[in-house]
Amino acid sequence: MHALCGLLICLFCLFSSCVWCEFCDNGTGECKELTATDCPVLFYYLHLIGNEIKYCNEFEDIVCCPLPLDVQNRAPVDETRAFEMECKHFNDIRPTCHATPFIVGGSKAKGREFPFMALIGNKEPGRSEINWDCGGTLIHPKYVLTAAHCLETSETKSERLDPKFDSPKFVVRLGELDYSSNTDDAMPQDFRVVNYVIHPFYDGDDDQSTFDNDIAIIELDRNATLNEYVAPACLPHSSGNENMQLTAAGWGFTSEAGQKSSHLLKVTIERFDDDLCEERLELEIKRSSQFCAGSSNSDGDTCNGDSGGPIFVQNPRYNCLKVIIGITSYGLICGQKGLPSVYTKVHLYTDWIENIVWGQ
Repeated sequence: MHALCGLLICLFCLFSSCVWCEFCDNGTGECKELTATDCPVLFYYLHLIGNEIKYCNEFEDIVCCPLPLDVQNRAPVDETRAFEMECKHFNDIRPTCHATPFIVGGSKAKGREFPFMALIGNKEPGRSEINWDCGGTLIHPKYVLTAAHCLETSETKSERLDPKFDSPKFVVRLGELDYSSNTDDAMPQDFRVVNYVIHPFYDGDDDQSTFDNDIAIIELDRNATLNEYVAPACLPHSSGNENMQLTAAGWGFTSEAGQKSSHLLKVTIERFDDDLCEERLELEIKRSSQFCAGSSNSDGDTCNGDSGGPIFVQNPRYNCLKVIIGITSYGLICGQKGLPSVYTKVHLYTDWIENIVWGQ
């Protein structure tokens, strides 16, 4: 009976807008019934996904169910996109990896585990010490992705309007693990910032410390030397909404009133439904361009100093690479169980990023 129903639904789809029996979400999912048998990954996490779920028919009983990673590897991907070609190139030059398939409640990252991580700091004229304020993600040997609010202040805005902009204020470090140690498993490379681009529709609310279109691209003064310690991450070719568990990494504060961690930390966090997120934060998020994540049963979270850093998942096609799903944007209180933080959705900005980085 079940097989017959499936056949009838497939025949129905030939004469409707439904894509039952077809790939969905750029080939990373397949249309299936929303049951514990056919699509358990969505059935059991429906309370977390909420409005993020994608349906394949108007009756909302056929969903875009994420394919297993090994099947996603064979799913169609537009390899003509510049960032997809670069992702394949990064994989080709890094055939082996030392990795496992401000952070609150996190654990120490291993050397070479996240070679795309960037430290962003500022250096006052005449002083040697660097104040590391934010994180970022290397997406190209010469470009780092971060949050707009990490760069856009009244002072830097006037600097950026100068046609001869070359800011000695910002410093970017790649290949670092523990910036207070010279004996850790790291191979740091330091760079000056010669330019940066804030998203044109970036909007920061200073009163509420909330941000919209909180994304920016930093141009380094030269190409990074790629090796086991420094290697880019990939941009997403789809929303990544099927990923319920995400990883965050950074050198930020380890508690609301604590200190920054000089050692790179990592933490696993989970998506929060938009309605639940707004209820917990007592404010509205920009649902089209932001998502919420945190921990419902621990204090795992991002915190001050982690801003601009990546939220990522394993690349389904390349074992040694990660895919950047989000950028750490803002939150209310660090490390409070059940209270999520807000992240910028990266996949909405891939065209904008491509245009700047690869001239597409």
